[in-house]
Amino acid sequence: MKYRFLLASSVLILSLNVFASPALSQTNTKCEQHQEIFTFQVPNYAIKFHQGGAILNIKVAYRLTPEAISQNAYPDFVPIRKDIDQFLTNYPNDGDFWEIINKKLVQFLLDKYPQMASLSVELGVFPTPGEPFPRSSIVYSTRPQSCPLSFYPQL
Repeated sequence: MKYRFLLASSVLILSLNVFASPALSQTNTKCEQHQEIFTFQVPNYAIKFHQGGAILNIKVAYRLTPEAISQNAYPDFVPIRKDIDQFLTNYPNDGDFWEIINKKLVQFLLDKYPQMASLSVELGVFPTPGEPFPRSSIVYSTRPQSCPLSFYPQL
């Protein structure tokens, strides 16, 4: 009797979670049909002023929206790379953690490039004399009602 009660309670709790969280019980089949992902790197990017200076390895991957694909509205990576450079060069707070910079960079790029459905940026920071450890910040972001990167390419 005790085990039946526990089993019935578990089933009831799981059922309520499925109804209360429909996103967990539904999948978007459009996301599984087709995706186009573009990746590029900016290796050995020197930044002089932030946190005493650093060398970054920047990795970018983004998934295009279905509209961008159907209209052949592919963004050119050269302006995106220039936007990243301008963002980092003009970043106002040189004491922010790399994670905060990366989060703001991703939002900046998504705001500027509506062709991107989802975006991943990794800022790899090479060791310095003051911080002798390699480290990185990775931010993945997907627009509402868009498909996420279904895999994260190894750059």
